[in-house]
Amino acid sequence: MAEEKEKSTEKIVEAPPEIGRFGQFLKEHGIASEKLADAAGGVEVISMDAKDLQSSLKILRSSEETKLDLLLTVSGVDSRQSGGTFDSVYHLWSYDNLNELVIKVRIKADEVEEESLPAVPSITNMWPAANWHERETYDLVGIKYLGHPYPRRILNPWDWDGHPLRHDYVQIVDALNDKNPHSFR
Repeated sequence: MAEEKEKSTEKIVEAPPEIGRFGQFLKEHGIASEKLADAAGGVEVISMDAKDLQSSLKILRSSEETKLDLLLTVSGVDSRQSGGTFDSVYHLWSYDNLNELVIKVRIKADEVEEESLPAVPSITNMWPAANWHERETYDLVGIKYLGHPYPRRILNPWDWDGHPLRHDYVQIVDALNDKNPHSFR
């Protein structure tokens, strides 16, 4: 009986996720990353510092071993409620190797100065398709992409206040959002 009580009070420590294929590849090239839980379908997900983003993408794209040559999407997530971060998320694909990788650049919310936006380097110089994705992420989540050639809103009017996909966003009440019970909206 005493042994059972002793076992139940011991803390169960989970082992950190093993390093994945792409995480190991980056480690061999001197770039630190952290393995996160795999996405659906077993897609490897890693997290890295913003300072390592461009160099890692360049290596992952040009290496014969990885050939992640297609940028599927860039998106943003306000994870302040669950993880205290703003995440810039990159989905990469290899036509040659039929592999996919998800990279998250996490900016800690408490490191972002008040009245400032979280910032990540732009990757439009490597993938022109990132242009509109980064603009959309800026517009909706409020992540600023440093070095972007045309950093302005793409979906909302240029004078729109706030970023609608943030947890702290307050919807304005106007003629379109009047909360009228007879409205079809």
